[in-house]
Amino acid sequence: MDAIDPDALKVVRRLLTAGHEAYLVGGCVRDLYLGRRPKDFDIATSATPEAIRRLFRNSRIIGRRFKLAHVFFGSKIIETSTFRTAPQQSEDDPLITADNEWGSVEDDARRRDFTINGLFFDVETEKIVDFVDGMADLDARMIRTIGDPGLRFREDPVRMIRAVKFAARLDFDFEPQTWAALLEVAPDIVKCSKARVLEEIYKLLRGGASRRSFELLLEAGLFEHMLGPYLRQFGEPGPAKAALLEAARTPGEGDALAPERLLFGLLGALDRYVQQTDDAVINGVLHAALFAPFVGRELASGARQNLDRTIDTRMGAVGAVVGLARRDRELGRQILMAHQRLIEPGARRRRPNLAGRQYFHDALVFLGLWVDAIGNGHTALQRWQSLASGAPAAEPERQQRRRRRRSGRRRGDSSPPDGGGEARAGDS
Repeated sequence: MDAIDPDALKVVRRLLTAGHEAYLVGGCVRDLYLGRRPKDFDIATSATPEAIRRLFRNSRIIGRRFKLAHVFFGSKIIETSTFRTAPQQSEDDPLITADNEWGSVEDDARRRDFTINGLFFDVETEKIVDFVDGMADLDARMIRTIGDPGLRFREDPVRMIRAVKFAARLDFDFEPQTWAALLEVAPDIVKCSKARVLEEIYKLLRGGASRRSFELLLEAGLFEHMLGPYLRQFGEPGPAKAALLEAARTPGEGDALAPERLLFGLLGALDRYVQQTDDAVINGVLHAALFAPFVGRELASGARQNLDRTIDTRMGAVGAVVGLARRDRELGRQILMAHQRLIEPGARRRRPNLAGRQYFHDALVFLGLWVDAIGNGHTALQRWQSLASGAPAAEPERQQRRRRRRSGRRRGDSSPPDGGGEARAGDS
């Protein structure tokens, strides 16, 4: 019980006191059973979202396709969902478009995706409630769907990405029928919205096992359907997939700056960073890591000519298709351009200009990933890390412009308000 979040316990106990059933559920129960530290704690209850909202003033209802309640404790969210039963589906297409039909705790367990996620923890008896043999699969280190795997993946194709995520993160194997169904249903991933697929990609990248996750996406055939335009940046789909798989399976071999090897080198470096720190990795760093392989030699040589245009072209070709937010794409571009300035000879003299940018810290994180991935550049990284420890806090860009304008008026300076071409170049 000591490993359970006290705020999650408060939510469960208040629901129980109000006469509802309530359990900890899903990933937190799985991780506690495995002796891992849960990232968050979810709750399942017989109370409807509206009843949860009435019980907790610090809550709000979210979702349409899957309505639930978020209970807030500062910045922490305890996700609280109502027991559900299997929704009504079309015989022609089992894709779930709404999932708000209430049921019992056993109904709720049997409509979940994988056996290892279908476990409930009763805080009063301090025992796991298992309707789906999830504990046996945890002991066997196995990913298995609850019920028919083909139907489960067709109901919600994002479950295939989640299967890959759990297999990679937990170092589990796939139950044979589940893996066979995943190979068969992989093309259905295109039925999911770009936003949901992109969010799952971010989860893969932030989970500490992105390298293995991307390898499994390639093996399962999901990669070409999820990220077809991205795959084509490496060449024709067939040879590109083969080269990426070879790079994934033979780490540390060959040319580290070859695009496919640089991708998996950066994914491996990202995993080590996530596992060793508690820092949140923002989308800009993730995009920089994903798009760096296409301009790897230019980044290594410090060649800035046409680099900005090349990055924009590469990001634009993929970003619009997979739904990258323009703001995140721009931050990724800024990080890649700042990387050039960090490794250029004489860059130290521009320390105040660089260290004052909002993206400086993230560019420094990316530089660390780069050095880890290709095995050189340690001197530049150590120098900038040392200088950054005494650097002034970043100032928002709008405040910088106002300060420059005021300074120019006091001096009677006739230069443009943004400081002229040199200052604008520094923004890249």
